[in-house]
Amino acid sequence: MPRMSAVSELARMLVAGGLSTDPLDRAPTVADVRALAKRRLPKMAFDFVDGGAGTETTLRANVSDLAEITLQPRSLVDVSQQSLTAEVAGQRLPMPLLLAPCGLIRVVGGDGELAAVRAAGKAGLTYTISTASSWSIEEIAAEATGPLWFQLYMWRSRDVISSLLHRATEAGCGALVVTVDVVVNAKRPRDHRNGMSIPPQVTLRNAAGVVRHPFWFASLLRGPPIGFRNLEGMAEGSSAMSHQDLVNTQLANVSATWDDIAWLRRQWEGPLFIKGITTVQDALLAASVGVDGIFVSNHGGRQLDGVSSSIRALPPIVDAVGDRLDVVLDSGIRSGGDVVKAVAIGAKAAAIGRSWVWGAAAAGDRGVTHVLDIYQQEISECLTLLGCTGIAELDRSFLRLPAAWSRSRSADPHR
Repeated sequence: MPRMSAVSELARMLVAGGLSTDPLDRAPTVADVRALAKRRLPKMAFDFVDGGAGTETTLRANVSDLAEITLQPRSLVDVSQQSLTAEVAGQRLPMPLLLAPCGLIRVVGGDGELAAVRAAGKAGLTYTISTASSWSIEEIAAEATGPLWFQLYMWRSRDVISSLLHRATEAGCGALVVTVDVVVNAKRPRDHRNGMSIPPQVTLRNAAGVVRHPFWFASLLRGPPIGFRNLEGMAEGSSAMSHQDLVNTQLANVSATWDDIAWLRRQWEGPLFIKGITTVQDALLAASVGVDGIFVSNHGGRQLDGVSSSIRALPPIVDAVGDRLDVVLDSGIRSGGDVVKAVAIGAKAAAIGRSWVWGAAAAGDRGVTHVLDIYQQEISECLTLLGCTGIAELDRSFLRLPAAWSRSRSADPHR
């Protein structure tokens, strides 16, 4: 029997015997999907997604602080009927989860963002198009079957911003998410060590990794060059430019103020969110300029290193503005239990970024769908074991927050 026929026969026997050859079937958690992505990508591509700023202190705290929150279940509660539905910005979702904006995701190979928007539509979840997407607003919208939002940076040119807003409206984006924590792009040491540039280039520092991942490299060649496709003709990278240099030299707006948000409020008729809020003071300012919601977010630990984890910042912010604004928790979410913790504190939903990117890297559309299925299953299981019948019932009585968080809040002058 020829060698390939023997391999095919073995695979058939394994499937017939109930043993799947699909790696996703052996990835029951988001951490397992991350491990699959790590194996499929060269180091420079994996680190671009996985890494953070500085010493990655905030990146680690986003995850570890969520783990410090303990759950307080209730026993002998009838949980035979359960609802995972949530509402954000007047939009009803099948679970309290959004796909956060992530840019330049064709760097993981395959279809990048297109895989995510297709999976989000299948799940009925909101996908947020990034200004920095490696596909255009129009190309992503053409693949969408679910709700779309658009993420905007407060970059230098109002003409460019106005053009993007018009395109987002035409594409059917129902809400605007304005990222305010990228005054400049922070140094991400992993990218510098790996020689990561926009578009990615093969260099002496990363050549070995590229050679070991030929299918990844071939997939990059099948699409347009990786860059800020929404800004073609306005912001172009080169082999000599790191991602940090590209943003800081061509796009960053160090003079943006809350007056610019007030201007945006006049330009955009739909729901408006501010992403990048980590203090009560800024949450109150956001409310004062008429936004509809905020993302409590530190950019996944990719901007100012050393700031509070998002989950630790969440309770006082919810207490201050939760009755006026829809609050979304972003950064550090890795499981359905994390989503439940965020909602119990007072968030309307949680936003995932790296999770869906790892799914896209691991297996394209199927990988993202698998990640979303993991979240749905884990949220449902967590509610059941908590003795909670639905998302709407969650509150802080189901949690025990670390005592140190309360002590630090009492010392906060912006509380």
